[in-house]
Amino acid sequence: MAGPSRQQLPDFLLGRIGRRAYPGLAWQGPGRTVFSVPWTRFDEENFDLNRDTTLFKLLQEWETNQGRPVNPPNPTKWKARLRNAIARSREIEEVSDQTREEGGQPCRVYRFTDQDASASSQSASVESEGNVAPLPTILVSVFYRGVEVTLHPLETDCWVLYPPALSPHEQQQVLQTLPSDVALLKLPSPVVPDDPINQVLSNFRQGIFLYVSAGCVYAVRRCAARVYWRRSDSPDVENVLQRDETVQILDCAGAGGDVQTLSVDLSVGQSFMCYGLVVVVVTATR
Repeated sequence: MAGPSRQQLPDFLLGRIGRRAYPGLAWQGPGRTVFSVPWTRFDEENFDLNRDTTLFKLLQEWETNQGRPVNPPNPTKWKARLRNAIARSREIEEVSDQTREEGGQPCRVYRFTDQDASASSQSASVESEGNVAPLPTILVSVFYRGVEVTLHPLETDCWVLYPPALSPHEQQQVLQTLPSDVALLKLPSPVVPDDPINQVLSNFRQGIFLYVSAGCVYAVRRCAARVYWRRSDSPDVENVLQRDETVQILDCAGAGGDVQTLSVDLSVGQSFMCYGLVVVVVTATR
């Protein structure tokens, strides 16, 4: 069975510039031909929060568009490939060959050389957007022994973690390095002393990253605790969320028919074969 057709680079970028899901990937000026691309400086040995920036998502989607595997993630190599693709394109040119700062963040500025094609692609994008179903409402709930302890709307990138397991210095580092477009969902301490839950949470430290891109929900496990996940449409299939791998856990856009609600359960520290002490639930409702 043939896979989806690959988008050409200009169309790929035009479909994303100015969208809320890609903060910083924006038009520069009213002409809608010049645009800026966030140009994060990735640390090859420790991606830290950089893996969840706009550039990381853009690079990952371009790699997927080109039919290349995205695990293990290699944003440094991806960035070089994207820049080479832009350099080879006859429809895009770099306004400056220097990385500049915009709002305190590094970015590169490019221009579409074919204004008619740019306007046509944007018009087509707007028209197709009008035919797309409304975006679902996505909520993140956390349960301790089956009791909901917190609820958070997933409207932007979200870092779910347990601050009490971090030292004061580590907590300060989190606050200092957290991008402005990433929400922090802090898990509460158990109301009553609960050694099994405390043991699970002590290994949850760096938690899980969640983000939405192109109608799909992705998860990145950052914690030492094992994480198992299963979807509501295949409850008998248990998956393991490998550490530092980006995994699509929900495809909201691809759910057809009369499906109104999709959800995925992420059990922290225990397989679903055991009783779920700490479970993160992501629910998408149309």
